[in-house]
Amino acid sequence: MNPDTLINLFRQATEAASKHLYWQALEHYTDLLALIDPQTAVSSAREKRLTALRERGRLLGLLGEQEAALSAYVQYHREANDEPRRIDALIKIGDQSRGIGRYKQSLAAYHEALSLAKRRKDTTGHARTLAGIGLIKLVRGRHEEAVDFLKEATALFEESGDAARQIRTLNRIGVAYAYSGQMDQAITTFTDTLNLSRKIGQQDTAVSALNNLGECHQDLFDFEQALAYHQEGLALAQKTQLRLIEADICRNLGLELSQLGQIDEGLDYLKRALTISQETKHPDNLAHTYYTLALTEIEHANLEAGRQYARQLKEMAEQNDSRNLLALSYHALGHYHNKKGDSAAAEQMWQQALFLAHEANNRTLLWKTHASLAKIASVPNLADVHRRIAAEVIQQIAEPITDEELRQKFLTAPPVQAILIHNDR
Repeated sequence: MNPDTLINLFRQATEAASKHLYWQALEHYTDLLALIDPQTAVSSAREKRLTALRERGRLLGLLGEQEAALSAYVQYHREANDEPRRIDALIKIGDQSRGIGRYKQSLAAYHEALSLAKRRKDTTGHARTLAGIGLIKLVRGRHEEAVDFLKEATALFEESGDAARQIRTLNRIGVAYAYSGQMDQAITTFTDTLNLSRKIGQQDTAVSALNNLGECHQDLFDFEQALAYHQEGLALAQKTQLRLIEADICRNLGLELSQLGQIDEGLDYLKRALTISQETKHPDNLAHTYYTLALTEIEHANLEAGRQYARQLKEMAEQNDSRNLLALSYHALGHYHNKKGDSAAAEQMWQQALFLAHEANNRTLLWKTHASLAKIASVPNLADVHRRIAAEVIQQIAEPITDEELRQKFLTAPPVQAILIHNDR
């Protein structure tokens, strides 16, 4: 084992990663690991080996190799020779397990890490663990609980001077706000995230913030601005080889182009999103792609294709115990049955979606589902009740928006106007 060779490989790997040449960096770290015995007594070599294991996991995750990334982190934990590294490894295992939908494994790792971090008074470890638990709350539709965990984590990151993780956690708070229909707070949070990410050159959170800003504008029917954010985000995601975010941006571009009348191009992006999501085995991306494809296919009369995507989403939601995703699956299946002319089955699906959307405080899904139920209600008074509730939720979303042009774009969108005009009669 030549020390100079190790130093050169480590330097080359670090430089390649800093230039976003992730595959090249991965090769250097793999070569480095092959040269260092796991049982080495040379402290400098051991430090390089542990760092290489950790970085290899990170790079594999960014490149979409999720199972390999988890294996790298498990090996990192197995070889960790002190408590700070064990805490770090456990959190990495928690993060990676969460990302591939293994929530029980993820929570077990987080709780073990939390216990160690509290005992050591490790502020950063404590914060990272809270952030991870907050994200599990988020994907399971517990948005208010998620915000509480994530805010506590953000404060601890700020206290410890960890700007990079503070930004990532801030971005996730924005996601929780967006899911609960607090669009003004979500847009402000994502804008702050984007500005801070650009300031310190943190590319992954910059791409994520652009994607999330686009989704907010999408939910407010500002499809042109959403498209601009997502086109900018896609270029940056491809440049930095961030395939996980690329998949979700492609999904969003597909939805926006379809809504803007470019159906074939939109479906091409959606199929691209599906391919990347399947290749990277990222359950959240895959689930949301199923949902968007289901609605798009059903809207354009490809009913059986839409039904199949909705059923795949439902299966995933049940396997992962995600009530938020289950609500989306029922919403899509309701549209399928309605297009088939089976109002009774559509109502049953939409009532299920309503129950779960109320539980998760998913305001966007709430008003859209009430609007759909109003259209098929057999009793006029019941239709009026659904429209009234939809109008109330719409106003709850619109009132805090300080950007008047954006607010009016939402309020004057045809699906929103169909509720508001009827409700004002």
